[in-house]
Amino acid sequence: MIQQQPVYGSQVYQNQNQVKYSITQLQGKESRPMIIQQSVVPVESRKEVNIQEENRRNLEEKQIVINEFVAQLKGLQTFVKNYSDGSRYEGQLNGEARHGKGIYYYANGDIYVGEWKDDLFHGQRCYYIFQTGERYEGQLKEGRKEGFGKYTYPNGNFYEGTWFNDKKHGQGVYFYLSSNEKYEGEWINGEKSGIGKYFFSYGDRYEGQWQNNQKNGKGILFYSSGAEYEGDWLNDKVHGYGVMICQNRDRYEGNFFEGQKSGHGVYTYVDGSRYDGEWANDDKNGIGTFQFSNGDLYQGSFVDGERNGPGVYQYANGDTYDGEWKADKKEGLGTLEMATGDRYDGEWLDGRKNGKGQYTFANGDAYEGYFVAGLRQGKGIYTWADKSYYKGDWEQDRMNGKGIYCSADGKIVEGYFENDNFVGTI
Repeated sequence: MIQQQPVYGSQVYQNQNQVKYSITQLQGKESRPMIIQQSVVPVESRKEVNIQEENRRNLEEKQIVINEFVAQLKGLQTFVKNYSDGSRYEGQLNGEARHGKGIYYYANGDIYVGEWKDDLFHGQRCYYIFQTGERYEGQLKEGRKEGFGKYTYPNGNFYEGTWFNDKKHGQGVYFYLSSNEKYEGEWINGEKSGIGKYFFSYGDRYEGQWQNNQKNGKGILFYSSGAEYEGDWLNDKVHGYGVMICQNRDRYEGNFFEGQKSGHGVYTYVDGSRYDGEWANDDKNGIGTFQFSNGDLYQGSFVDGERNGPGVYQYANGDTYDGEWKADKKEGLGTLEMATGDRYDGEWLDGRKNGKGQYTFANGDAYEGYFVAGLRQGKGIYTWADKSYYKGDWEQDRMNGKGIYCSADGKIVEGYFENDNFVGTI
C-alpha cells in the first residue's frame, strides 16, 4: 500500500508567480492514503534484466512524464511545498488540500504526476512511477485505481484494462514478459473471472470461462499440434464432459476427472476402430465394447487399456471366443467356437491353448487332454466319429510315445506310436 505523505512539518511554499500562501493551518493534519497495491502474482516467472539499463530507462520515462506535465502547469497558479522527510509537492491547492494538477516527489524516489481532489489522487491521466520500476498510468478515483489504466510490474509483466476499487475489474489484458504469454478477458476483484482467452508461449490457446484465476466452466483449448479439447473445466483441469480431438484426429467424447478420461466415454480411432465403455486413470478400465476396423468385436473387461478378465471376442470370420483374458491375450478358461464348426473348451495361456482342454471337430472327432503352446502335448484321448480311439502320449500335435489304439470293432493295439503311426508293441 502506498500512502500519500502527511503535510505537517513542511516548509513555506509559493507558486511560480511568487504568490505567498500561509500554511499554518496545514500543520499537524495528515492526508488520507492513496491505495496502490503492487499486485505481483507469486507464481509469475521473473526475467533477468540488466539493472543499470532498467534504471536508466526508468529515469528517462520519469523525466518525460514530468516535462510533459510541467508544461501543462504553465500559466496556472501553483505552489511548491517541501516536507521534513525529504518529499516535495509542486502544483495546485484548494485551501489546505492538494487539488487540481500537481507533482509529488517521494523521498524514496517514487513520483506521482497527475490530478488531485481533496488531497487524494483523482483524475483521468495520472502517473505513479515507483523507484523499483513499477508504474501505473491511467484513471484514479479518490485515491484508488478506478477506470482504465495500465500497471507495469518490476519483472516487465503488465496489466492494461479497467479497474474498480483498486483491483483489476472488467475487461483487461495481462501480459507475461518472460514467458511471452497473455490473458485477454474479464476480471472480477483482481482475478481472472468470466470469459477470457489465454495465449501460451508454446502456441496453445484457451478460450472460455474463468473463475478465481483458473479455467473453470466451459472452454476450448486449441493445441499448437492441431489437437483440441472442448468441454468442462474445473480448477484449471479438464473435468466433466468434453470432446478431445487428438493430433492424429482420433476423437474421445465423454467424461473427464481432474484432467484424465474417467467414467463413460467413446473413443473413435482414425482407422475406424471404436471403443465405447468405462474409463479410469486416462485409460480403458472397466466394461466396454471395442469394435475393430477389420470387423472384429470385443465385449468385456479392460484393465489399463488391455483386455483383462472375462470377455467375448467375435471375429469377422465368424469365430467366437468367450472366456478369460490377460494383457490382451486369451488366458485362463475359455471357449472358442469356430465358423467351421470346430470347438475348443479349456485352458489358455498367452493367447494359445495350453493346459487341459477338449477339442471337438465338426466331423464328430474329439480330443480331450493336454495342450502346450496350442499343440496337443502330454496325455490325451482322441476319439474318431466311428467310436475308435487312441489313448496315450502326444508330442507336437501327433501321437508320439506309448499308447493304446482301439478300433471301431473293438480290436486293441498297445504299443509305441511315432508321428501318428504304430511302430511296435510294448
